[in-house]
Amino acid sequence: MSVQTGKPRVSVGIPVYNGEDFLSFALDSVLAQTFRDFELLICDNASIDGTPQICQAYASRDARVRYFRNEKNLGIAMNQNRLAKLATGKYFVWVAHDDGCAPEYLARCVEILDQNPDVVVCYSKTQDIGEDGLPIGPDNPHRVNEVPSEKLASDSPFPRQRFHDLIQLNHQCEPDYGLIRMEVLKKTGLHGRYADSDRVLLAELALHGRFHYVREPLFLHREHTHRSVHAYPSRQRRTVLMDPTQEGKIVLPYWREFFEFLRCIGRAPISLRVRMSCYSEMLGWLKDYRLKLLSDVKVALQDTARKILPGVVQRAIKRALAGPQPKL
Repeated sequence: MSVQTGKPRVSVGIPVYNGEDFLSFALDSVLAQTFRDFELLICDNASIDGTPQICQAYASRDARVRYFRNEKNLGIAMNQNRLAKLATGKYFVWVAHDDGCAPEYLARCVEILDQNPDVVVCYSKTQDIGEDGLPIGPDNPHRVNEVPSEKLASDSPFPRQRFHDLIQLNHQCEPDYGLIRMEVLKKTGLHGRYADSDRVLLAELALHGRFHYVREPLFLHREHTHRSVHAYPSRQRRTVLMDPTQEGKIVLPYWREFFEFLRCIGRAPISLRVRMSCYSEMLGWLKDYRLKLLSDVKVALQDTARKILPGVVQRAIKRALAGPQPKL
């Protein structure tokens, strides 16, 4: 058992719910880091599988591991945010319970942040792995039509350019699993209780400073059928995962994201000129994603009709919203 004194340089936070299948892989990958000055925080969102036993076993073996368990499922967002609030390190990184990282990941990111005070997030190229832990090649179907991290302007010296790229819906938010300066993270809204809130957090962090992208594949992202984006393709359902109190309520996730972008612009430490330029970017966002915003309204109308109208009226509304059907 290793002994640690004083505050660690890095806090690693692993949020988990029923993660017994892959959790040990994630924990082992963190504990195998060549950089040793870190604490490993695990926040268990009231798991009902073997997760608690796994966590307790690791905490008993290594003093750097601290295990916390929620009495009830608080939703993904609050579980993630609790980790950030418990952390004591200068730098913080989330690691999903089903992902992992190469042994050099923390060392490389700490080195970059130490040497570049204007960098607020350091993250690396991603290596996709399957359920068996083996690498997935560049033909991964889940990356079709996405903008790769190396093409994002997250390292631009201009806040507006960083903000423009990170608010787009065509990248996988991989910087969210990079090493973040804690002093900056504390000034943000953290993860909001709605689907895609990681994108808003990244956009807000980008208004504080630039990101650094390590071009070595040091972050291991696991693709499997139980990932939330596969198991719950609807943003409405994923919003309930983020915040269980939204169950049964009308939610407008794209509209919520739009207004949260506006809020993060409003509280960011930027000049009035930059602030106004970022607000203008949101006008373009409204135009680019107008169909997704409209889909929110359609879903809300259908959900409302399902609750208060008889079946025949519900079907009529559904046909009207679907538009004219092609003749056979």
